[in-house]
Amino acid sequence: MGDLLNQAIVFAAKAHEGQLRKGSSIPYILHSLEAAAIVGTITTDDNILAAAVLHDVVEDTDYTIEDIENKFGSEVAKLV
Repeated sequence: MGDLLNQAIVFAAKAHEGQLRKGSSIPYILHSLEAAAIVGTITTDDNILAAAVLHDVVEDTDYTIEDIENKFGSEVAKLV
């Protein structure tokens, strides 16, 4: 697992802190990690895996796509 992916996991976990999956008591971050696990069966590209972890951050938190780009670069932001 690359450093970019580790950073994305930490960032997404903080961004989704306290959020639960709709209608359940399951922490939201598990969905993001499951998405990355599925993507990981197809590729080992850290940009793509990081985007999978971050895919709901902009939609479901106060972070913007600009925040993602500033932290993870334009390729990850484009994928998100």
